[in-house]
Parts: sequence; C-alpha cells; structure tokens
Amino acid sequence: MSEHFQHLYEQSNDPWQVRQRWYEQRKRALLLASLPSPHYHHAFEPACGNGELTAALARRADCVTASDLSPAAVELTRNRVAGLPAGRVSVACQRVPQDWPAGAAFDLIVISEMAYYLDADELEQLRANCVNSLGLSGALVLCHWRRPIGDGRQDADAIHAAFDAIPQLHRVSRHEEADFLLDVWSPDPRSVAQQEGVTA
Repeated sequence: MSEHFQHLYEQSNDPWQVRQRWYEQRKRALLLASLPSPHYHHAFEPACGNGELTAALARRADCVTASDLSPAAVELTRNRVAGLPAGRVSVACQRVPQDWPAGAAFDLIVISEMAYYLDADELEQLRANCVNSLGLSGALVLCHWRRPIGDGRQDADAIHAAFDAIPQLHRVSRHEEADFLLDVWSPDPRSVAQQEGVTA
C-alpha cells in the first residue's frame, strides 16, 4: 500500500486535485465548519496527503501533528506548511494506526479519507487509539468517500458506524451526502450552544 501511494505522489503533487476541485474545496470547508470549537491546542491528522487540510488545521490549532505513510506526501506537506511559524506543524512518515504518536494527547483528531484502507484489526486499533488519545473536551472527526473504492477494505458507512458505537463518544454533528460522510464526535455530550451557555 505504501508503494502505491508513494508512486501516486511521485507522479503528481496533487493526485486527487484537492487544491483545484470544488468538490474537495467544499468538503474541506464543511469539515472545518463542523469543528465544535474555534481553536484547538493540539491536532492530529494522519494520512495528511499533500498538506492542504493540514495547513487549514494549523490556522485553528496551536500545533498540528501530521503523518503519512508516503515519504513523498510527507515532503509535500512540509513544503505546504513551510511558511508557518516554527513548531506549528510537525510532519512524520508513519503508518497509522501502528505508528500512533506514543503518549500523545490531542483535543482534535481528524481521520480523513484513510480508514477504508484498513483491515478489521487495524480499524479496531484505530478506534482504541482515538479514544485513548482524545481529551475530554476534544473532537474526533471522520470524513470518507462513500462511493466504491477499488483497493478499499471497508466502506464509509460501516467505518462511521463502528465509531458511532463507541460508548465514550457522543455525536456532535453529521453531514451526509451521496458522495461522502462527515461525522464529529466528542466525549463531551454538550452541544456547541450548550457549551457557550446559549441554552441549558
């Protein structure tokens, strides 16, 4: 799998046209708008690709830890965030969930367009890693393409249902379209309005 993605990023610095396609721009904007807090301390984004979402997350977080299993993608992300203040974004070549940052605590975890490549055991490990690393007021975001994927092992609806079944997490919001599914969960059961004192 890593060789496949390495080849894609060696052939193009934007193999899915996440910079140019309105579909991708709109999906990214919806994801960012769905975040229940305006700002985060430490965000984690595995499978960061070429860093477009990483750069956007860095505008909403004090620091972002990003990773990808493709060295070429890691280099593209580093170049994408090079103009940001030193220390704002760290990028590593890692395979998630196996290479989850040890001992790290995050108040935002974004799993975007990657979980369908995992087998059942890896998906279970991903679920456990997210629960163990997410702060009590943090947010977990999943966003996945719902159409068939040739080399995918899971489908978006099944993946999101598996996370929806985690008893420690409460769903904050869901955006559902024919093309993709976007869910946000938090250990905090309160809505955004409740957190801000708008309602009881």
